[in-house]
Amino acid sequence: MTSEQRREKIAALIERSSSPLTGAYLAKLYNVSRQIIVQDIAILRAAGLDIIATPQGYIMPRTGQQHGLTRVIAVKHGQEEIGDELYLIVDLGGKILDVMVEHPVYGEFKARLMLATRNEVSSYLAAMRKEEAEPLSALTEGVHLHTIEADSIDVLNRIEEALKQKGYLLD
Repeated sequence: MTSEQRREKIAALIERSSSPLTGAYLAKLYNVSRQIIVQDIAILRAAGLDIIATPQGYIMPRTGQQHGLTRVIAVKHGQEEIGDELYLIVDLGGKILDVMVEHPVYGEFKARLMLATRNEVSSYLAAMRKEEAEPLSALTEGVHLHTIEADSIDVLNRIEEALKQKGYLLD
């Protein structure tokens, strides 16, 4: 199989998949290194495909994929409260679509998270610890934004109120 054929198969597989596919999974499937998959994804993106890297793997957005209402919330807290904040949101029925910070020199940084369950939050936190990665909010003294998706305005309001009670919500 040529590199081009492999990329075509990877694109088709990601497009058909209902859940994210990890680089490790794709590497094993096509008997190449994960770095080759990263390069393949970069080439597919450069060719115009909308492939999104999330902590759970690669996905392609589908038209109408968003199932609920969204709200962008501004929060501030220390690194030690990250887990508390994320668990609170998913426990109340929210899905954390992304995290954004506004850097004074470089502008907006945004990362897709796509966290909807305690298990996904736990995996994300474990990856952060394993890689000794700094959160984006470290660039802005803990200030960051999340786009939250939920099934109703009531759920979004409960999430916002709970974040406010914890002292995380920026007014």
